[in-house]
Amino acid sequence: MFVYYESKVSFPILFFYPESNFGGENLTEPNYKKLNKSIQFQNKNNLMLFPPIPYGVNEDNLESLEEGSNPPSKPSLIHWFGTDDRGRDVFTRIIYGYRLAMTFSLILVFLEIILASIIGGIQGYFVGRLDLILQRIIEILSAIPFLYLILIMGAFFGRSFMVLLVTYGALSWIGLSYYMRGEFLKLRSQQFVDAAKTLGASSTSIILKHLLPNALTPLVTFLPFILVSAISVLSALDFLGYGIPAPNPSWGELIGQGRERLTTWWLITFPSLALFFTILLSGFVGEGLRDAFDPKEKVSYE
Repeated sequence: MFVYYESKVSFPILFFYPESNFGGENLTEPNYKKLNKSIQFQNKNNLMLFPPIPYGVNEDNLESLEEGSNPPSKPSLIHWFGTDDRGRDVFTRIIYGYRLAMTFSLILVFLEIILASIIGGIQGYFVGRLDLILQRIIEILSAIPFLYLILIMGAFFGRSFMVLLVTYGALSWIGLSYYMRGEFLKLRSQQFVDAAKTLGASSTSIILKHLLPNALTPLVTFLPFILVSAISVLSALDFLGYGIPAPNPSWGELIGQGRERLTTWWLITFPSLALFFTILLSGFVGEGLRDAFDPKEKVSYE
């Protein structure tokens, strides 16, 4: 967004400006759409430019609807993907929902990789009784129903982004830790590990400098699929009403609105397409990474 007022340039998208900067009396942030219709901006010397989709994520756009119509409204030239049950622009909420889903998924992938590397690495390197104890603990954790855990945590701490992240992150690393344990079990018997021990390297040094870099193949190849899983779980929980609370934008929440109003096809179609293409493209990235890090050499029979 760009504002040119009294020979001064302002960028509200980057900085906060009080209404008094544009001829108003208040020190709060102005409503720029109403401000654009005010007398001072009818002057040709003052100018305000909006983005192609000039709608806020939680802004009701009842003024832009046709007379006599109520939300949700069908796609039009004003609202490309229509509006939801509160008059909010669906295209804007899909974009912000993508940002929220990717933020959740990337943080979750980071946590999952750290936990799986630490716990799986300790199991695979030290083996013996420590491996046995940790494996029994992991089996107990893997038996906990995830949906029940979400309900219990939500009842105690409420529904929020952090509660959902911690709850899902507490169990999602288990599958990846099996692969890390297997990689460390395989690598600990290699000659370079024996050489490092002979030179007096500590266990921490061997794990971090020698074993972990050589065990990164499962982490890299599984990363896009972990991302897809996190996005799918978040959308499913939001669809069921157990995910991130309103008014946060979510693809699952939009699809849930469409389920309640089967005639509003745009509330089901566009969020579902966004979810489908995100999962599809992430899968393609995963296949590419798997081919790039495949330890087997491709033999040419030409």
